[in-house]
Amino acid sequence: MMLTPDYLDHAPDRLVLLWRQVEDDILRDVARRIGKMDALTPTANWQLWRYQQTEAVRKDVVKLLARYTGKSEAEIRRLMKEAATAALEAEDEIYYHYGKEPTPFEESAPLQNLLNAGYRQTAGSFSNLTATTANTVSGAFEQALDRAWLQVSSGAFDYKTAVKRAVDGLADSMPYVTYPSGHRDTLEVACRRAVLTGVNQTGAKLQEARMDEMGASFVEVTAHGGARPSHAVWQGRRYHRGGAVDYMGKHYPDFEAATGYGTGAGLCGWNCRHTFFVVFPELGSPPAWTQESLEALNARNIEYDGRLYTRYEISQMQRARERAVRKWKRRYLAEDAAGADTTASAVKLRQARQSLADFTRATGGRVDSARTSVHGFGRSASSKAAWAAKKVTALNEVLRIEPQPVTMQSIASVKPFVCETLDSSGQRQLQNAHKRLLMTASKQPSGVEVGRLFDLHMKPLTQDVMGDPDGHTVKLPNPSEPYVAIHTHPACGIFSNGDLSNFANKSNLKLLTAIGHNGHVYAVEKGADYDAIATKGIIWKLNAEIDQLKNIPRAELPDEQLLEQAEKLVWQAIGELQKNGVKFYE
Repeated sequence: MMLTPDYLDHAPDRLVLLWRQVEDDILRDVARRIGKMDALTPTANWQLWRYQQTEAVRKDVVKLLARYTGKSEAEIRRLMKEAATAALEAEDEIYYHYGKEPTPFEESAPLQNLLNAGYRQTAGSFSNLTATTANTVSGAFEQALDRAWLQVSSGAFDYKTAVKRAVDGLADSMPYVTYPSGHRDTLEVACRRAVLTGVNQTGAKLQEARMDEMGASFVEVTAHGGARPSHAVWQGRRYHRGGAVDYMGKHYPDFEAATGYGTGAGLCGWNCRHTFFVVFPELGSPPAWTQESLEALNARNIEYDGRLYTRYEISQMQRARERAVRKWKRRYLAEDAAGADTTASAVKLRQARQSLADFTRATGGRVDSARTSVHGFGRSASSKAAWAAKKVTALNEVLRIEPQPVTMQSIASVKPFVCETLDSSGQRQLQNAHKRLLMTASKQPSGVEVGRLFDLHMKPLTQDVMGDPDGHTVKLPNPSEPYVAIHTHPACGIFSNGDLSNFANKSNLKLLTAIGHNGHVYAVEKGADYDAIATKGIIWKLNAEIDQLKNIPRAELPDEQLLEQAEKLVWQAIGELQKNGVKFYE
């Protein structure tokens, strides 16, 4: 088969990441410049500064584009060659299967010429768009400055609020390219559209040329879930090139007339992930798609939040959550660059990440880090944002202090994770053990923990152990052989200092997990380079610091603040443990 819908969907990914980096660099630069507005008061100074900053943005964008254009063109060339080679190899296998001998792709001058023409057209169309970027960005920057200045000078907003509004607006919707029609878009969207369309159309032209060479005239179109309605009517079916025909008792509609091939709205047109491949009805070539398999593509067989969805619908719901994570990362970085308050964005980012994690756990998906990445948002920025969120979010929201109910959805959302202590079979058994433990927990009084021990082959060492109905916390034994300990956290929070003390002081405890009633798993593991002495020192310090907090009168440190600071200390301790051979999973 030719290029699959999934291949076409991910083909532009590397190039998209490259141009996302350009977008994010530009955004931080303009945000930093907007943040300098506070030093200006007289109107004359404002007009001069505005002009200088707008010209500086335009020049900086031109320099940045020059630095990335070469990388972009090289990646387009690499991608076009890879896709063309993959497409022709897959297509030629069909010819070989039926005893036909196509000319090797690398030896065919006509096919190589088509490939080069496709590269030039794709690279050229995208280059034409990026040529508009400097003016598009500087124009948006100038408009944002004018709005902020008007808001401040009119007294509608103070300086800090106006700057934040301007920066947030650009982070959410700053355009980077302008099409000839006047439509404006981001570099990421423009890049994905141009490359996907260019790769697919070039592959299609190569295939047509191969079919002309081999005298083939029948094709079958690929199919995928979630096809737009105008494409769903012709996907997965067979056609004849050069007019409709009746052949061997079957009717074959005209390829171009039925699918719109060759038009922007049709097969292999704008953003289309369908393609086609050669078939030989006279040689018994069976259809790749049946009516039943086409209907199965859009079967509503994935449950989420009490409703059934198709895989395509679920994928779009996940993409929306991934975009939300990127949105709040970009806002946070832009506000930070402008010197604005990042607190609200940090809280929203935390919520967006949790929403995405919960959704993928519930629907059996996985987070695609490439779709949530923002250039410049590394470990340092992530940590700063996390702490900013923790400082302002109500503690019962952050820690979910109130016990949560166990639901069938939370049980189904439990995922395995890769660790050193267990092999792949053991990891799957651990996942099932977590699910069974949640089933047991669902039958206990609210807030009561449940635990169980296993050996390193996941053979049970104990029955389910219940926490005290009054004290809630479960107390697990300490066997004389290496073991794995699992227990529930009804409030869905991180490890307590008591959990970490047990982990440090019980030498045979190799892997400790805490499974929240929401299905989320935290785990700590003693890795190959585990330092027992250092670990005990870290935990001793953690316990001493938490004891100091407990001794502060509640009038000076209310329970909510006590728990907030205790959680902060636990997270800091986990960070230190990771430097001393402890593996942490969440």
